[in-house]
Amino acid sequence: MAEVYVEDFVSPGCVGCPQVKEMLKSLSEELSGEITIEEVDITIDTTRAAQYGIMSVPAIAINGGLKFMGVPKREEFKKALQEELNRDE
Repeated sequence: MAEVYVEDFVSPGCVGCPQVKEMLKSLSEELSGEITIEEVDITIDTTRAAQYGIMSVPAIAINGGLKFMGVPKREEFKKALQEELNRDE
């Protein structure tokens, strides 16, 4: 299995961010793979947010590629993580 690095972009007062955080935690446990999660506050790390062109949150990057803006559907999120976990190295 490949390693997966997830950047979860958030900000204070974000309504959907806790939902994404909980979904990510649940999927990480369910898939039991090598998933590293980093929460990135765009009000603090403005440079990284700018690199991805993030103007609103929640936003999710997987292995360096922006995958979702807003709260994704659970099945779409799971599929994206599975694809990365099953990627041949």
